[in-house]
Amino acid sequence: MKISETQQKILKVGKREFLEKGFKDASLRKIVAEAGFTKGAFYGYYPDKAALFEALVSDAADGLIEQFRAAQDAHFDLISENKTDESRKLSTKYLLHFVNYIYDHFEEFKLVICCSEGTKYTDYIHELVELDVSRTEKYYALLKEKGKMTGNVSHELHHMITSAYFTAAFETVVHDMTREQAIEYVEELAIFFNSGWDGLLSLT
Repeated sequence: MKISETQQKILKVGKREFLEKGFKDASLRKIVAEAGFTKGAFYGYYPDKAALFEALVSDAADGLIEQFRAAQDAHFDLISENKTDESRKLSTKYLLHFVNYIYDHFEEFKLVICCSEGTKYTDYIHELVELDVSRTEKYYALLKEKGKMTGNVSHELHHMITSAYFTAAFETVVHDMTREQAIEYVEELAIFFNSGWDGLLSLT
């Protein structure tokens, strides 16, 4: 759907205000004034400040979740292809893909990770973690049924490790790393966490 020039101006000013002050402290009155419109004109496009924030980040944030689901499906495909020993390698490949996607939409993810308190995206990382743990536990259960995995990890530990992993990966955004720095960082991060997983679970 094509965005009008008025909307583009509101979005531009809103993004700047949210990045500077975060959602909670951002002033809708200031956004409207700087965009050169009345509140009535603003409400013709967005019902409230939260809707403006969502308009700025939803495509990027929801797009990452969709890609994340596709990556999980790719892991299940490894079972039928008898390539489950490549699971760790595939995870790292997708992690790098995700980093590039995030950096293609850096300001949007800066808003989600650092400025979203008070919006539906406050728990975005937690939601990703829950999705990952849920799907991965089903994947591991299938591997064990087929004799392709040994070892055990409790749900609680699995959740803690995954939460630490995702939080660490998004530190690239928190600390404004360049794309090149971020890629190097997550490659090292993947080596570290994969080594830990290999100590708990053995894939064949």
